Parts: sequence; structure tokens; C-alpha cells
Amino acid sequence: ALALKPGNADVLVQLGFAELGRNDLPAAREAFSGALSLAPAYQDASFGLAEVEFRSGNLDAALPLAESVVRAEPGNADAAALVETIRKAKQAAAGSKVKPAPAAAVPAKKAPPRRADPVAGLMQQGRRLRAAGKLPEAEQAYRRALRLAPKNTDILVALGLVVGSGQRFDVAGHFFDRALAIDPGLLDARLGKVRLAIWQGDLPRARALADEALASAPDNVEVLNLDARIALLEADYRRAEQSFQRAFAVDPRNAEALVGIGDVRRAEGDDAAARLAYRQALAIEPGSADIEQRLAVPPPRKWRLDFGTEMSDLSDGLGDWTDSSAGLAYRLSPATTISGRSRVATRYGHTDVQVEGRIDQAFSPAFSAYALATATPDADFLARYSIGAGASWQVMAPARQFGPVSLNIDARYDDFANAGVTTISPWVQGYILDGRLGLSARWVHAEDDIGTRADGYVLRADLVVTPRFNLFGGYADAPEISDGTLVPTRTVFGGLSWDVSDPLTLRASLAHEQRPTFDRTIFGLGLTARF
Repeated sequence: ALALKPGNADVLVQLGFAELGRNDLPAAREAFSGALSLAPAYQDASFGLAEVEFRSGNLDAALPLAESVVRAEPGNADAAALVETIRKAKQAAAGSKVKPAPAAAVPAKKAPPRRADPVAGLMQQGRRLRAAGKLPEAEQAYRRALRLAPKNTDILVALGLVVGSGQRFDVAGHFFDRALAIDPGLLDARLGKVRLAIWQGDLPRARALADEALASAPDNVEVLNLDARIALLEADYRRAEQSFQRAFAVDPRNAEALVGIGDVRRAEGDDAAARLAYRQALAIEPGSADIEQRLAVPPPRKWRLDFGTEMSDLSDGLGDWTDSSAGLAYRLSPATTISGRSRVATRYGHTDVQVEGRIDQAFSPAFSAYALATATPDADFLARYSIGAGASWQVMAPARQFGPVSLNIDARYDDFANAGVTTISPWVQGYILDGRLGLSARWVHAEDDIGTRADGYVLRADLVVTPRFNLFGGYADAPEISDGTLVPTRTVFGGLSWDVSDPLTLRASLAHEQRPTFDRTIFGLGLTARF
């Protein structure tokens, strides 16, 4: 019957009681657990699992299961008798250390007391450690269980999930494949491969695998949660919320669905609603490190204020330049930010004041773009007006020690009193050392309206020294635009940023330029305040 109806909870419960009658506790546990995964409110399955845990000696696990059946079905005499038997066994174990007597709840299925199932205990330990975020310890517990039961697919899937969470994707895939070799239709292993594709950033593969699972198990809570998680990564918030809500309707005690609903709310910019969902999930799974981390994230600050100033010392007694700016940005939504900036620059006794407006838009988690425009009334040396745009496309998601890789491009047109200059600058950026070291290479092409061309490059490295302290440095051999003229310039530069607190960052920089007619040393200071 199970072969004909693998997703039928009634068949699984019947199988569970049959295995219980043969005293095959691992097989009975698997059957009852499978029934509960399909129908979490199936009281016969809960009763059967309580009987299994009691016979295995897991009294702390058996009692709440049996009590839940009594609460749901007050007239269930078998469940009430089992509760009483478990309580007496716990009292006896606490007082005299005598092993509990065999269950008397179902006379036809009595069995002599047996030793606690070590595999079940190790699995329970692994689940508890994983929920607490202790992945290496959880892996060790599962590996000990696997040595005792090398063909137990539950252990293989659990190991795949743990090592996958630690970004050891090849090893995780091996465990899922071993489980599927034992049971080719095993849903848990198929869903493990969906999660693996998500962790690797392969959303098309994750979507294809999830759709296959959804077609075969449309009301399975885990399938619905994964479908929603993929939709959230695809920025399809409507589908994500619908699937999370469906999962929660099937199982109102499902913390993962509530966490997902909170993630959708946070992605949409409603932090208060997100926190409410996270708190509800934490009430279901107290002590969950994953949920507590989400609650620890400070509320988003929608405003950003930037101040910066640069002081330049020119060689050969040519004097000093200054360049200062103030900018204010506002995040309209998690995907859209608008900003304005004013700039005051002085050179050789002349002062220009420039204003800028900009909009940044994220179209998906992997693709974003911006556009800007500037104007300088009565310009002496800055561009009278400028327009620019750019885009960024993440072509590789973080994996193991390698961070994301993105392809970017910036384009700009500057109109000066005596010339117009177009600059196009494609560049690539990638991260290594678990995202702590970022490397970028930029090509710069500039051309004025009379056909003068200049090309160059910029190399830069960014290092995360501590979570609050960062360094950067680089070298450039690229044209600078000075009063409408393309000037070949070599530059060595470096600097640092320090997050004094969550809302406040301080910056400092130093650069040295070599131009054909003079050298220039630039000292820069700045701060960013978020509120």
C-alpha cells in the first residue's frame, strides 16, 4: 500500500502500527514521522510516535506527544493511559533509577522494555545543535549516528543540510545523492538538492527542482516554504508571501513559514511587521539562533548624510586646491534610493558650486542601475552640466572562500565651456578570503568632441580588517578631466574607514598624482551619518 500511495498519511500510520507490533522502532518512527510531515494534526500519528519514544526510553520526548493527543482528544482512553504510564515511568526513573515498565496503553502491542535507541538520541542531539547554530558539533552527532545506521536516509539528509549550511556544497551533494540511491523518490533528499542550489546561487536550477517537487507534493509544508524562499530571492514578493501563507495555513506551528513571512515584510521595507512575525516564530522555536539573529538586526535607517573635504597641495609653488561636498540620501524603498549633493571647489582663486541629483534602483538581487545629473551655474573650471548612468550585474554568488563577482559599467558626459567629454568605464569586482578582500579592475576611456581620445586603468583592493575597520588602496594610470582637457595622470591612493557606531562612519584618504606639469598630493576626510 505504501508503494502505491507514498504520500498517504493513513497508509503511513497503518504501517507505523504494524512496525510497532513487530517492535521495529526505527521503522515505526520513520512511518509516523512521515505521516506527521504530511498531516501535522494527525493525532493517531502523534500517539504512535509517543509510543515509539516511550518504548525507546525517550520519556522526555514521549510525554509531550502523548499529552498533545489528550488535549486534542479528551476522550481518547488509550492516550490518557499512555500519559499516565509515562508519568509513572518518569517518577520511577527519578526516584529509584528503575527502568520504565512496558507500555500498557495498547495491550495488543506490549513489548518488553528495551535500551534507548542510540540513533534516535544522536539525531535529536544533532537537531538541537543545528538549531543553536553549532554546525560542527551537529555534524559530529549525525556522523556518529550514520556509523550506527549507514543506510538511514534521515541521517544522510540531515548531514547534507548541515554541511551545506557550512558551504561545503560538494560534500552536501554527496550525502543527498547517497540518500537518493537508497530511495530514488525520497522527497527530503530532493528538497535538500533544492536548498543546495539556493546556497550556490543557482536560482534557475533551484526553481526547476522546486517546481518538480511542488507538482508532486503541492500541500507539503517544506516544499511550499522552499518555493517561497526562491520567490523571495527572485524578488517576487507576492508569490513568496502566498506560498509562506499556504505553508502556515497547513501547519500553524511552522516557524519557518513565519520567518519567511517576516523576511518578505523586511524585503518590502516594513520592519515592524517583520519583527512581529519573527517574535511569533521565536515563540514556537525558543532559542533559535537563526531567528534571534534576524531580531538583532537594527531597524533600517532610511536617511544618510555624507560630508567630505579634500585639500590638495600642488608642487612648484602652484598653491592649494580644495574640494568639499555634502550629500543627503533617502531610501524610498528597499530597492530605490534618491539623493542630492552639493559641491564647492576652489582652484587658483576661483570657486565653483555644483549641485547633483541621483537615483539608484535595484531591479533584482543581482542587477541594479543608477542615473545622475549635475549643474554648475557660472562655471569657471567644473563642467557646466553633466549626465551619467551606470549598472551593476552580479554574475557569481558567494561560494566558499569566494565572494560575489560583479560586472559594472559607468558612463558620463561632461559639458565644459570649451569642450564636451564622454567617459565610459567598464569594470569588474570580485571578493576572496570569505568576502574580506575585494579586488577591482577598471578600464577608462575618455573622448572629447573634437576627437581627442585617452585610455587608462584603475586597480583597487579593499580589505575588511575587522567588522568595523576597513582599508583600501590602489593605483591608476588614467586620464583626468581638468577644465575640459584630458590630462594623463598616474595616481597612488589609499585610505581607511572606521564604523565608530552603527550610524556613524569616519573616513580618511591620501593620494599622490603625477601630471605632466605638476604633482598633486591630496588629503581627504569624511563622515557618514545614518538615521
